[in-house]
Parts: sequence; structure tokens; C-alpha cells
Amino acid sequence: MTISGVRVAVIGGGIAGACAALALAEVGAMVEVYEADSRSAEVRGWLTLGPSAMTVLERLGVGDRVRTAGFPVVRAVYLDTRTGQGGEYSRYEPTHQWPSTHVWRRDLLAALRDRLDQAGVRCRYGCAARAEDLTADLIVGADGARSTTREAIGNATQLAFTGEIIRYGHHPKCVPGLLTGVLHFWIRSSGLVGYIGDVRAGSFWAILENTAAPDDIPDVAVMLESVRDTEIGDLIDASEVSTPIALYDLAPDGPWHTDRIVLVGDAAHAVSPSAGRGATSAIEDAIVLARSLRQAADLPAGLEAFTAERRPIALAAYRFELGQPLPRVPAHELQL
Repeated sequence: MTISGVRVAVIGGGIAGACAALALAEVGAMVEVYEADSRSAEVRGWLTLGPSAMTVLERLGVGDRVRTAGFPVVRAVYLDTRTGQGGEYSRYEPTHQWPSTHVWRRDLLAALRDRLDQAGVRCRYGCAARAEDLTADLIVGADGARSTTREAIGNATQLAFTGEIIRYGHHPKCVPGLLTGVLHFWIRSSGLVGYIGDVRAGSFWAILENTAAPDDIPDVAVMLESVRDTEIGDLIDASEVSTPIALYDLAPDGPWHTDRIVLVGDAAHAVSPSAGRGATSAIEDAIVLARSLRQAADLPAGLEAFTAERRPIALAAYRFELGQPLPRVPAHELQL
């Protein structure tokens, strides 16, 4: 179909919404973004983007900036401390030019929002919107795991507590003896510890603790004490540590679209950070949605094609277990 002139309203100006807006503007749509938070709102945390996400970001015009802000992740290694068994896997994928990239979430979002400005996309910051109040030809629900757009299209899938509490930590120096640019995981009976370091950016680590309920939060001292036997044990006391976060996921079930409303990113499918696919999947969604609409006869057909292509990928990420291959999307499937 001809996308030129189609009016699109994107609800949510985070990673999923910004990428969807850029991709749809690139194929000719008239896009407006509604973001509940102000543009200056604090953005915390970091993430590792897969090679496919880096391919999409390059095609959206922010690849160089994101690679400069972050650093490459060449491989991942893991050790099951219960059995002594471990392994490794590459963070390169043969059809993509770049490996995974670790970046502060704020830097990624700043790059995307500046690119939206350059593309002439109107962004309404500090403006919450609901699908039922908008008159655009197409409404993209990129409003996160607690999406009101999901409710608006009759998808009753509920968030489910994963049984995990996470704390993040950062330190300006690397851990001696651990390779930089390599994701390290220690699997323990009580949860998971993850670490990656870079000479310029320092050390990033996370502790996932198993717990019975989202309000059953282990004391920070107890959580930190539990990792003393890992290589990052000496680093944690001097690190900046986040508040605890209860983790939820969302099965990629139920309808993802109506004739003029579609869900992308966490609004349709949300996974634990241990899968390393949340932001990557959202970024992939954006370019596949734009391409599906451009190639389809009309909006409903395009939205159906998008869902048919993306739901199996989301399901594979939802079922992911550490040490198993991540879902992979080749570069030729990420064209506009």
C-alpha cells in the first residue's frame, strides 16, 4: 500500500515508539508521537542490543552514534556454579555487520529522539494519550508492558511475575582478570549474576534473586553478600547500586492488532532482562511493521502480516533459557 500521507499516532516515545515512528516516517507516513514523560525525565539503566538491533538502528540513521556511545559485546560465557558446567556463545551473527552493543539506555533514547527531530516527526512530551481518543489512520501502541492500548484492543493477557528481583550495579573501573567486552554469567541456586566490563565505560553488573512474591525483596546486604564468591565480589561494595526491581513478563498471546491499532515492543511481548531480547525485539518490530505495511494491499493486511512474522520470534524469546540460542533474525528480513 502507499504509506505516503497515512496519519500515524504512536503512543509511547520510548525505544519501541521512537523506532516505530522513525521507520514509519522513513516510508512516508505522517507520524506524531505521544509520550507521557517529559523529554528531560531521568532515564536509568543500560542494555545490550543484539546484532539485528544494530542493523535496524543503522538503517534508521543512528547506528554510528549508538556504537560511539556504547561498546561492542563480542561473546558471552556462563558458568553453572551448581554443577561446574559452562559454555560460551558468540554475540556476532553472520548476516549482520556489527556485533551486540552495550549502551546506556539514556544514550540510546537521546540518539533516537534527536533523530526524530531531524526527521521532522512531531513529538508531544508530557502528553499521555489513549487509543480511543485518537483519530489517526493508524495507532501504534508502544506504551510498554502495562499498556492501555493492549486493553483497548481487547487483549486480556496479564503480566506475570517471573519470580525474580533484580538489582543493577555500576563501577567506573573494570574487574581485573575478566575479559572486557564479554558478558559473564554465573548461574546459582538462588538466581543469576551477570557482568560486563569496558575500559572506557567501566563495570556493569546485575544480580537476579529468586523470590516467592514481588514484595518479598531480599535486603540489599543479603543480595550483595550472595555474590562474594564470584569474580566481581570485591567490586560490589564500591559500586553504585540500583533499587530492587520486581521482574514481570508478558506472554505474546491474544490479539496484537485491530484494523487500525497495533501493538509493538513490550506492549505486545515482554521478557526478563536475562533473555537479552527486550529492546532488540522492540527495535526489530519497528522496521518489520513499516515494511509489512509498505508491502501490503491495505492496513489490515499489513498488520496481519506483521503479527504473523513477529509472534513466533516473540514466543521464542519468551521461552528462552540461558545457554540456549537466542532467536535470530537475518539482515535481509530487516529492510524497509
